[in-house]
Amino acid sequence: MKKAILVGCGAEIGANLLIQNDPAKDGFAIQTVVTNPPSLDKHYPELRPIDGIVARLAMALPGVQSRVNIINSDTLQIDGREVHFFFGDLAKGLPPQTGRFDIGFIATSKLDMDKNSPVARNMQELADVVLGVAEANALPSIYGCLEDLTRDDIGTIQRQVVDSGLYCLGSCQTNGMHASLRVLTEALRTLNCNASHIVSVETDIVHPDTPNGVLGTRSFEGRLQDARDNLRPSFSQIAMSQDKVMPWAPLVNTVSLRAPVHAPGYQINRFIVKDDGALNTGVIEAAIERVSATHPHVVKASRTPLGSRAYAYERRCSTILSDPNHLLILRPAYLASQSLSEVIIQSFVNNTVGYSAVVRAVARSIALGLPVATFQGIEK
Repeated sequence: MKKAILVGCGAEIGANLLIQNDPAKDGFAIQTVVTNPPSLDKHYPELRPIDGIVARLAMALPGVQSRVNIINSDTLQIDGREVHFFFGDLAKGLPPQTGRFDIGFIATSKLDMDKNSPVARNMQELADVVLGVAEANALPSIYGCLEDLTRDDIGTIQRQVVDSGLYCLGSCQTNGMHASLRVLTEALRTLNCNASHIVSVETDIVHPDTPNGVLGTRSFEGRLQDARDNLRPSFSQIAMSQDKVMPWAPLVNTVSLRAPVHAPGYQINRFIVKDDGALNTGVIEAAIERVSATHPHVVKASRTPLGSRAYAYERRCSTILSDPNHLLILRPAYLASQSLSEVIIQSFVNNTVGYSAVVRAVARSIALGLPVATFQGIEK
């Protein structure tokens, strides 16, 4: 059994990783957490930081508190396994007497995903493999929705067993786009094609507000504006990964809006593909089914027009709407004359529960010694 350490137990990724971790299936156990202490309140003097952690877990998955016991002020029991907490800032120093870990998760800030950041440096003192839940140009990447592919599918892939190093796992929206890309790559295989036949990608995003969203405006940035009745223009890290994965196919993030809704959000990917008119929606649907059968944490199809709440607690990155109103292949004359098609894939992308399931799957492969698809970092 591999030992894992988590830095950052926020209400999104950190909490969900703790909830989802199943050592018997995953091959690793999150045994130690380093995180800043949750806020206390003078009206509840008997409550401690560990009670704040339970609150985060309970809000991440309502009802989970029946599976959580407080052992003492720095230890929880989750589904019968003990997790030890050190309340502090890893950037300022190492926690005492933690020993060495096989896998470390950085679930703090994307600013910490830099090989020279204090958090990353200290984490590498603690763990052999360090995985960051964000995007970082300079670092190599492991993209969980693409992890089973080979260089024959995407020419930039370096498939290998990972036993050391610092890797980024991409943003939630990056992984959402990759779920659609994984399906399209699967479909292209049936035509004896691969990702080199993808000419460009255009992505629209409606991003659910994360728990650090605010009521009342603190400043001008989208995360700091009042969330109520206020669609906010934003931006995504999604284009950053494209230079690593498909540098020949430019990706443009045309729409990115933050909305005060619970995860999942919504994503539309428009792929321009050189398919000589051969792709059809039946081929795409069959590809979704094949990927879903082998990688249920990546994607599943839905032909029912349900809203996002129906998928809020699915441990899956992407739910693709595969009915004829949403899964589209267009061939206007200006594309058809060049043997090109536009494949439009619309999906719900879960940036909390679903993204955590992808992170967990990557760590599982590493713990079990299985090869994964890695991508080189880009020095700029």
